[in-house]
Amino acid sequence: MSPANVACVILASGLSERFGEQDKLSADLCGKPVLAHVLDTAQAVGFGDIFCVSKAADIDSVQLVKNDYPEYGQGHALRLGLAAARKSEWKVCVILLGDMPLVTSSYIKTLIGKKQENQCVVSLSKSIRMPPAIFNAAAMDIILAQETALGARDLFDLLKPKTLELDAFAAHDVDTPADLARVMQMMKARKI
Repeated sequence: MSPANVACVILASGLSERFGEQDKLSADLCGKPVLAHVLDTAQAVGFGDIFCVSKAADIDSVQLVKNDYPEYGQGHALRLGLAAARKSEWKVCVILLGDMPLVTSSYIKTLIGKKQENQCVVSLSKSIRMPPAIFNAAAMDIILAQETALGARDLFDLLKPKTLELDAFAAHDVDTPADLARVMQMMKARKI
């Protein structure tokens, strides 16, 4: 499957409560905001369309899906993004998190390549299932049909996806200032 036949939804509307006063996605990471690294990676994949679920007023080069209720959690943001993708008639969608700047475009392309006709694939790191994930239309419709937004574990239990190993390096996310410093050190060590 070509990435051009896949939409991408980036979840970037969390409250950043553990980060402190600053929004973690706008924090500087090696010269640009954390979210910009994820946006650049998504654009490098060559997706047919990129949606970004955010509380921000505007984000260049993607379709903004405004989340006016970030306090409703990640499940709510996921549903907003998938609804936008389905409304635009996308049948396959990759989910990325705006606070995971170490995931590479080559990993995402491998994830897309692993998806078969009627299945979903989620990342697995240290026995934990997580995004990036790829969902087909049936899975997106199941998620959207739930009366309440499911958490990731419940969602993955419901869909019974295949998994693709995500190395511990790429699985790092930025939730706290210490996480930001750690990810910055890792990027500098690998000259990313």
